[in-house]
Amino acid sequence: MLVALGFAVLVLTVGMVVLFAMFGELSARVAQAGGRPRSTEVVPLEGARLGGVPDAWPGGLLAGGEAPSVLLVLSSACGSCLDIAGQLRDVPAGAGWDGMGVVVSTSHEQTGEEFVAGNGIGRFPHHVDVGGSWVTGQFGVNFSPSALVFAGGRLVAAYIFHDVAALRATVTGEMAGQGLPRQDREAV
Repeated sequence: MLVALGFAVLVLTVGMVVLFAMFGELSARVAQAGGRPRSTEVVPLEGARLGGVPDAWPGGLLAGGEAPSVLLVLSSACGSCLDIAGQLRDVPAGAGWDGMGVVVSTSHEQTGEEFVAGNGIGRFPHHVDVGGSWVTGQFGVNFSPSALVFAGGRLVAAYIFHDVAALRATVTGEMAGQGLPRQDREAV
């Protein structure tokens, strides 16, 4: 009985990771159909548990003991996420973005670590989230690429995006408009 239950949980976990990847890939194909440039639209992500505070932060996300103010949720099996990783590696949009971390949802720890290393995003605080269990369990987010925005450790916004520079401009504008203390705005 326990073996069957364990197998069912494994199948559901793998299915969730594949679903992350399929949504992201579909979104990328729609955005790039006909050779159109990458979308700079940043759209609120429905269903995220705004106001949520995680039970615990994975150690890889804590930079100097501080929780990130923006988490980019990527999947190791998603074409759009590969593009986002490339933007973080090659484009100055990710440079100097203090308080930004990356969660890589994947089916296997090694696959996630290879995604981080192979795409040059290891310089950012990051967490390999096997099965997407942490980000889904804590925030109800099961879509990639997406961005989670925090203030004081509390989830205040969630977005779907394809362009890091456009996301950064949106997040910076949103946070400045919320009347957060100066240091919180600058961390974003």
